Amino acid sequence: MRNGCFSALRLRIRKFRYLPIAFLSVIMMLACILMFSLFIDQTMSDYMREHEEEMALQEAKVVARLVSLLPGDFSPPPQQIGVKSERFAALHREIGLMAATIGARITIIARNGLVLGDTDMSYGQLLHAANHAKRPEVIQALEHGFGLSERRSATLDINFLYSAVPLERNGIQMIARVALPLKHFYQQQNNLRKILVIGAAFGMLFIIAITFWLGRALAKSIQSREERLDSQVRERTSTLSALQELGSLLAICNNLPEAGEILESHLPQLLPRVSGALALMNNSRNLLVVSHEWGGTWKKGEFKSPDSCWSLRKNTVHHSHKGELVCRHLKDSGRTDAVCIPLMAQGEVVGVIHLKETPKRTFTDMELDIAKSIGKETAIAVSNLKLRETLEQQALLDPLTRLYNRRYLEERFDRLIARADREEMPFWLLIIDVDHFKKYNDQFGHDAGDFVLTQLAKLFHQHTSETHTACRLGGEEFAIVISGIPHEEAMAFSEALRLSVENLPFTFEGRPLGQVTISAGLASYPQDGDRLSSLLKTGDERLYVAKHRGRNQICDAALVEMYRKKDATD
Repeated sequence: MRNGCFSALRLRIRKFRYLPIAFLSVIMMLACILMFSLFIDQTMSDYMREHEEEMALQEAKVVARLVSLLPGDFSPPPQQIGVKSERFAALHREIGLMAATIGARITIIARNGLVLGDTDMSYGQLLHAANHAKRPEVIQALEHGFGLSERRSATLDINFLYSAVPLERNGIQMIARVALPLKHFYQQQNNLRKILVIGAAFGMLFIIAITFWLGRALAKSIQSREERLDSQVRERTSTLSALQELGSLLAICNNLPEAGEILESHLPQLLPRVSGALALMNNSRNLLVVSHEWGGTWKKGEFKSPDSCWSLRKNTVHHSHKGELVCRHLKDSGRTDAVCIPLMAQGEVVGVIHLKETPKRTFTDMELDIAKSIGKETAIAVSNLKLRETLEQQALLDPLTRLYNRRYLEERFDRLIARADREEMPFWLLIIDVDHFKKYNDQFGHDAGDFVLTQLAKLFHQHTSETHTACRLGGEEFAIVISGIPHEEAMAFSEALRLSVENLPFTFEGRPLGQVTISAGLASYPQDGDRLSSLLKTGDERLYVAKHRGRNQICDAALVEMYRKKDATD
């Protein structure tokens, strides 16, 4: 009985004697799996971390390049380094647009640590931002040309990867820093560890197979994401560069037609498949006139009331999406997606840009951001060009009579000669003087004299056309350029003008001023010279003959010769 019990015990011991070896094998297998999993985890983490750092540095370099190319002067002069100025607000706005495009926080830092711009700070906060000179990434960027560091944000409770590179603008060195959140990186890392732990439960061979498969899948995912990011960065960089080029070209335009031509050529590249038009406010500010279009949807010269566009009534961009609240000028477009961008400058509407998508397509958020940027650049350019045109026009107009002045005649003279030579047709310069003008000033006062001059200017303007131009040379002396007609017609025009003045009644403040007459001398190109001074001198000499021979007459070369022969006979 006792022997039988011992035999059974020995059998059981033999049965379990291999358990330690099996257990050890399992432990070794688990250890190998664990070590292999840890190795895979570390390798992938390092690779992903290097990729994140590389992308962070690439985006920092792109930002630095774009900031260095921005128009205007955002860099503080050397003597003001460390002093925050209002022009940093402009830099703050510009990098805000870049941050919205690349989806990261952007900071521009001076060499001494002064924060010049930060997309996560308001301009008020920017003025009180702490000095960044001791930040690790800033120190590394100044010493080695680039800097990387990771810190946890106390405010957002997440880790950020900071990348910094130096940039130079106007001889002053600054630092461009980009902050990328590492939340997505840690999520990917944790997901990988979960997969490895789950796979370990299925055995070493299955884990090896799964690990191999996951490695390939992750590599493809990372490669696909990298390619996607590279494509997005290239696309965004290209868009920002195109917007920068557009702004630069608009800034150097000489007139509004040039600006319109630039929009016609560049907007189809920035917004493919989108048709559009530039409509400018007329001088009376009661009509919008289409000056330029692309895509064939609008017609040049087409006009509409400002009240027909919701963007002008709201003073903000209006998106007529899915037919909701469609502008009246777009009623015939059906349910096509359209955007109207008001061109605002210094609180005043100068025009509007209309954009319309192709059927069955809608504007993406990126396209809307591009459209808004285009609107800002165009508004500034149009406002500046309108102001320039106004100033140039004022510089060439006589303030009293609103006729062109002597400066206009001097600047246009070379074009008059070129046109006359091209058409093989002379032009005439009629020098006019008001007879006894001093009498009106002495007898009725200077206000009455000014009234006479303004009335004469209106009459001269009525008699001139596209080929004839009236100018006031000064005082009571005027000049009219007569182009495109022979001598006989020029004399007939001058005589008709003299008779119109003679028959024009002049009444000032209820008092008749009496009859007003003019005397004039007619000079011609090329017979009387090829310089303005020569024609003015000849015209003045013949004007003197007209006054000397009784006034109220037009004197040309033939009449001067007739008077000379008559004097010789007498």
